[in-house]
Amino acid sequence: MGKASAPSLNTYALNMKFLLIACVVTANIIEPMIDRSSPLFALYETIYSFHIPMFALAMGYFAKSFRLDRPGIDGLCTIAYQYVLFQTLYSLADIVFFQAKGVIHSFFMPYSLLWFLLSHLCWRLLLRAFVHMRHPLVISILLGIAVGYLPWPGAWLSVSRTLVYFPFFLAGYYLPQHWETIVKRLRMPTVLLGIGVICFFWLGGRIDPRWLYGSFTYAEAGHPEWYAGIYRLGMYGVQTAASIAFLSLVPWAAGRITDWGKRTGYVFLLHAFILKSLLAAGVYVYLQTPWSQGLTIIAGFGIVWLLSQPWVEAHAKRWFEPDITFVKRLVLKSHGTP
Repeated sequence: MGKASAPSLNTYALNMKFLLIACVVTANIIEPMIDRSSPLFALYETIYSFHIPMFALAMGYFAKSFRLDRPGIDGLCTIAYQYVLFQTLYSLADIVFFQAKGVIHSFFMPYSLLWFLLSHLCWRLLLRAFVHMRHPLVISILLGIAVGYLPWPGAWLSVSRTLVYFPFFLAGYYLPQHWETIVKRLRMPTVLLGIGVICFFWLGGRIDPRWLYGSFTYAEAGHPEWYAGIYRLGMYGVQTAASIAFLSLVPWAAGRITDWGKRTGYVFLLHAFILKSLLAAGVYVYLQTPWSQGLTIIAGFGIVWLLSQPWVEAHAKRWFEPDITFVKRLVLKSHGTP
């Protein structure tokens, strides 16, 4: 078996991104119903056992060429712009329409899924320091455990998730080109591992979702004990097992989902407007039967497909990635980059 080529690995990563965003939307669209349906709760926790770690891994893979040069700083400015834009838009929409309880409207407290933008920005900055360290993955895991002892809310500036999931980002950055060979050799063990994870959740196993989110400190999760870090280490084990099983199921061949995988950013940033509108409109009150809940999942896939279409990119790209040359010049000048 020869080594996987870079284009092959890129195809694999794009396929993975699309499957992950489909999982994200599925988890988000069923979340309001998980308290009244054991199967939906099991599906929700199964998805959460791998989808955040795997998105971090995918971002790490696509950061392989990142440097603090002009293209790198351009990318950081774009991420920062998207965070400011959508934090503003979602906060305004929440105040006027959604009116969700317990939401803090502040740029220091990312709204809902926007934490990922802030963490992605921080991961890329942290990367430049960690690539010069010995044993960077071990150090990142220790930091992910240590952050749980913070005396303030872990969601503040997304500091908890940034450090909790940074090991997976680093793993993606160091993902070897011969990953295809590794996956195919371990396909049977990883499939069995995946079956084990699925059986755990679907046969009644439960994990407090706060541990799967990664945004809560140990005290916030109800475990102020000094040894609570052991639980986080255990969660790393569960999430790694589930993630490896998921990776073995991602197709290597190029197809439609490969093309759709290039536009997952639009799905990620826009789908919550649809889902939160449905929630605010009271639609979930009528979704009580297994049939209606199943149709909800199908509707989630429809949303993913719709927002992955080229016409969405054609109309939204100028708003998502506008020309902010003047900002980039200021950053480049302050950084001393020609």
